[in-house]
Amino acid sequence: MGTSGSNKGSRRGLVPTWVSDPTPNAPPVPTPNPLPHPGNPTPGGPGNPQSPPRPPQPPHAPGQPPPPRPLPDLPPSTAGGALGPARSDFTRAAKGGGGGGGALRRSAGKYVRAVGGAKAAAKIMGPSRGAAAGVARVLSDFAQNGAAAALQQFNLQAMVGEPAADVFNALADVLCPPGGTIDEAVARQAMLAAAAELAATGDVPFDAMTPEMLEAVFINTVSRSIEAKLINELGTKSIKLPDDTAAVQRIERQLHDFIGGQVRDTFAETGATMQSMAQQDIDQTVTAIYEQAFQALEILGGAS
Repeated sequence: MGTSGSNKGSRRGLVPTWVSDPTPNAPPVPTPNPLPHPGNPTPGGPGNPQSPPRPPQPPHAPGQPPPPRPLPDLPPSTAGGALGPARSDFTRAAKGGGGGGGALRRSAGKYVRAVGGAKAAAKIMGPSRGAAAGVARVLSDFAQNGAAAALQQFNLQAMVGEPAADVFNALADVLCPPGGTIDEAVARQAMLAAAAELAATGDVPFDAMTPEMLEAVFINTVSRSIEAKLINELGTKSIKLPDDTAAVQRIERQLHDFIGGQVRDTFAETGATMQSMAQQDIDQTVTAIYEQAFQALEILGGAS
């Protein structure tokens, strides 16, 4: 599908708590077994018959530390378990060419519940929230100080009169450079999709964009990132899409309209505008928009 990356979806369904942290805690380094001492009983030997026998250790050179103790086996994966119901509804929507949108809404709602609720779903999307915040900073700076000032912080002021879609493609290279993780690729794809839609609907020079156009680009970036995340988690490699290209496009369009409407309503409820959004409040505002949008998806999905 157009907005999906190459991810196979979550391997376990639920996401570790550190998923959006830039530097998760490293696992503890295993402590090697102590060398046997002449006065101490050897585990599993005559002086300690109750201890389980140790596996044979490979020889090592005198004076060198012994080889590290093997780590225990990982617990079995629960791949697909938590997200199974959401994927099933997504499959039903695909087989029905989108149905009436009910299966897609249920799928989105079940996804939010499966990952732990709206706050957890927003936390998972750390790279997308970062990209959306970067877009919001550029657009609010544009609305308040002009196009050249908005682009100067990225050394892109020479593009001020170029087509807006080209400018946003360049911003995507700065905010979400290629070659990152899957979640960073989702954020980049969202920006590129927003730029492509801008070009398809009648591109204008960047410095000629109206406040309404700036707001639409921001909302579209947030919406596209949520769509891409859902398609990656629920659609890619987990379902067989219909062979009918028109049916696939219909599914994408229904998902885009559904999520885009929720994000647009959520943004309106915050009372924020590009002209009034303070730079120091952008991160908090963007996070709130993601959380409230996911909450709306969960509620509407449950009512479908």
